[in-house]
Amino acid sequence: MPEFTVPDPITGEDISTTDFEEERTILWTSFYTNCPDGVCPALILRLRRAQEVAVEGGYGDAAAFLAHTFDPERDTADVLREYARQQGVNLDADNWHFLRPESYEAGQELLEEQFGLVIEKRPAEDLENLEYQFPHYGLILLVNERGIVERAYPNGASVDVEIVENDFQQVVTG
Repeated sequence: MPEFTVPDPITGEDISTTDFEEERTILWTSFYTNCPDGVCPALILRLRRAQEVAVEGGYGDAAAFLAHTFDPERDTADVLREYARQQGVNLDADNWHFLRPESYEAGQELLEEQFGLVIEKRPAEDLENLEYQFPHYGLILLVNERGIVERAYPNGASVDVEIVENDFQQVVTG
């Protein structure tokens, strides 16, 4: 897993992937709250379901769920908090972090340099009330406590939710 540090505007902490090494299994994805096509809510659903399994299974403290926005201009702390509520994310479990780079450019640089993901704004020509949107990836990464990527789901928004849950459980408890 690439090493990086990004602020979590809800907790007010800087979150570093190295903070979780030797302690927690990570599920990571990138998203934005104004996603018009349902990909991002589908990604968040898969992380949220794994979060539920971890909490119910008693290993929520061994898990970290990192949802990285690439639209920090619109995805403020208040927007992310409301999005968490809408998506059913349990922020009180202390294992979920919405990561929000300081600027769009900082996020763009991090995603390209650390993950090889090119993110670009483009006009939202066909969409009402949106000035811009992003072509984006449906990538989810499952990272063990040693920082090694165990699974990559390149079509994370369409992978069976139970596969992600089961893989996550296996890596955490394995």
